[in-house]
Amino acid sequence: MNPVQLALRVLRGDSRSRTSAIFTAIGVAVGVTLVLWLATVPGALQSRADRESWRSQGYSSQEQFEQSKDNAAVLVANTRDNVGTQRIERFDVAALKPNVPVAPGIPKVPGPDEVVLSPALAKLAASMPADQLADRFKGKVVGQFGPEALKYPDELVAMVGHDPSEMPNASPRAGLTSSGVVGEVNPMLVFLSQIGIVVLIAPCLVLVASAARLTAARRERRLAALRLAGATPQQVVAMTAAETAIASIIGAVLGVVITFPMRELTALIPWDGGGWYPSDWTPSGLLIAGVLVLAPLLVVGAAVFGLRRVVNRPLGAAQQQNKRQPNVARLLWLVGAAVAFVVAIGAAQNSRGDSGMFFVLIGLAAVAVSLVFVGPLVTSAIGRIFTHRWRSPATLLAGRRLMDDPKAAFRASAGVVLAVFAGSMALAMFPSVEAQIGYSSGKWRDGVFVAEGSGHTKDQIDDVKADLTARGVNAPVIEIGEGSFRSNSDKDRSMSGLVLGCSDAAQVLGAKIDGCRPGPAIYLPRGTALDPSRLEYQSYTSKTGDYLPLPQGVSVQEYNPSGWYGILMDPAVFGDRPDATGTVAVVTSPANREVVHTVLVRNLPGISLYSNERYDSRADTLSGDLRRATLLGLSIATVLGGISAAVAAAGSVVDRRRTFGALIAAGTPVSVLTKALRREAMLPALVATLGAGTAGVLVGSGLLTLIKGEVSLNPWILTPVVLGIVVALMAAAACGPVLRRVSARDYSDE
Repeated sequence: MNPVQLALRVLRGDSRSRTSAIFTAIGVAVGVTLVLWLATVPGALQSRADRESWRSQGYSSQEQFEQSKDNAAVLVANTRDNVGTQRIERFDVAALKPNVPVAPGIPKVPGPDEVVLSPALAKLAASMPADQLADRFKGKVVGQFGPEALKYPDELVAMVGHDPSEMPNASPRAGLTSSGVVGEVNPMLVFLSQIGIVVLIAPCLVLVASAARLTAARRERRLAALRLAGATPQQVVAMTAAETAIASIIGAVLGVVITFPMRELTALIPWDGGGWYPSDWTPSGLLIAGVLVLAPLLVVGAAVFGLRRVVNRPLGAAQQQNKRQPNVARLLWLVGAAVAFVVAIGAAQNSRGDSGMFFVLIGLAAVAVSLVFVGPLVTSAIGRIFTHRWRSPATLLAGRRLMDDPKAAFRASAGVVLAVFAGSMALAMFPSVEAQIGYSSGKWRDGVFVAEGSGHTKDQIDDVKADLTARGVNAPVIEIGEGSFRSNSDKDRSMSGLVLGCSDAAQVLGAKIDGCRPGPAIYLPRGTALDPSRLEYQSYTSKTGDYLPLPQGVSVQEYNPSGWYGILMDPAVFGDRPDATGTVAVVTSPANREVVHTVLVRNLPGISLYSNERYDSRADTLSGDLRRATLLGLSIATVLGGISAAVAAAGSVVDRRRTFGALIAAGTPVSVLTKALRREAMLPALVATLGAGTAGVLVGSGLLTLIKGEVSLNPWILTPVVLGIVVALMAAAACGPVLRRVSARDYSDE
């Protein structure tokens, strides 16, 4: 009878082995599903980036840029608009040649007074009043974008055609194609996803190991009996490998199958403003083949590796003699992992490529593994404390168990430890990462739309005013010049400035502007020591770039700066503006805000439109993505840790049915055994989670140095530790139902 046939016979005849195989298959399935899901994250981000690679074109040199101008087929101005909290990607284009090359998913380059919209934007525009959205896109809708040109299904994208004369500041391009360039993915997102893969795969492996060890002691006794009866080591190894391979292969195949319906659910998770196409989350054939091979090999390898005592000392295995105690040298693994992580951080700070980040991930994985490796040593130490200072039978029983087999006792806490480590690391990093998401600075007042830059003409500003008047909208349109001031005695230092009347500034700027007086004047931030007679001004839109000295005798006032620190100059200081207008600000009210928005976008193609509300909405989206990813990762780690802890705790009862049966036969109350089980599960978990939480904060601090962030200690960092203790307590409670099924007869049955 070959090993596979013997393994199948054991599974058919032994209900506990069959239960262990089922749990092993489920554990492998969950692990494979999560590994495939996590490993697909970088590919999903890359798929998004590839579909939008047509939207921008980089130039490697000035020569290449000049060449593109000579061969230009289309002028393009890309801006971001919004409707409510939803972002709109807008492209104002002007064809210079017929048959402009376009990327897949773009029907054509629209001509003057023609528009191409994404399906979601077309549907939304039809559902809203025209003056709030549809009128922003001047012209007739002549087509819709296909999925190949959109980041996600509900993305709002508009391409508006113009005459070339209407777009003097647009970028020349040879076509709206990606030119074979791979889309750029935010390196921060890739790095965070890689960290997630490392810290979440470890709990997956612990879950699989816990399921595979569900009836390890019983199998060890059975194999030891076969060895004593004459079976060779090769036969014992082959039988174990076959028994484990059957469950792990079934689990791996099941995990791959589950991955495909999982795509539909994953596609619903919002990221960067919208969901995903399910195809983004399709793992490659090579990845699937690799997981199908590696997952069973790892499980079988772990099972075979655990047969050392059966192979070398079958009599000791049959009698379940005490196992070898963990050595204090295990602490060196933790020290070595910490040193490796610190060295990797230093290398990443000094490197320019991805090699440094690769070593950081290796160091991070080493720290996570070392925590699991040191865990049995901590468990053994706690067992000694219990044994020497016990005050009740339950404490003594728990201490003896922790000392006798600390590796098995810690197994119930391993998943929780890794979950706490991952959670503490994430929450230690979260405030600093979130703080790097920019919110409005307070330079402009709420409710003010600002068309920044020089991408518009005087005629277009007049069109804005006429359009507002025609619609009966009373919204002041304020023209602003921008530039810099310097002292002629210190020409190396300058300060930004605005050419703007005092009363107008009070309407649009966030700073407190009061004390306006008639006549030419400049307004300095309160407490600024400057000699106005030495000041010179240069306009950002100046064609010569020369600084102009301020006229003598200009009145000087002060204001309270807030959000913007610069010099305010009345236009009358020079008698007229020294150069063209660079910025236009429009003051709105809640009643006319959307209409004003539409008028500005409609009449100023290609401009960058700013408002505090739009800017903060974008920041809220990024912050929401970060919070969602953190919560999802913590939830997965906690669930995996809880399940592995419950399986390991229940497995420890199954493995010790003979011991518990003997204790019950000797008169030990089940309540005492239950308390002992809870203590042996809870106290090691408490100590280990505190250590894992500390390690997570320290590792998070190291990772933050790569993004110039600092750890912000707050009560939320303790959340993973609290959750870890609660999960460990729930896992310990899972022992109760299993223990109640044990009776004195189990001693004789075993």
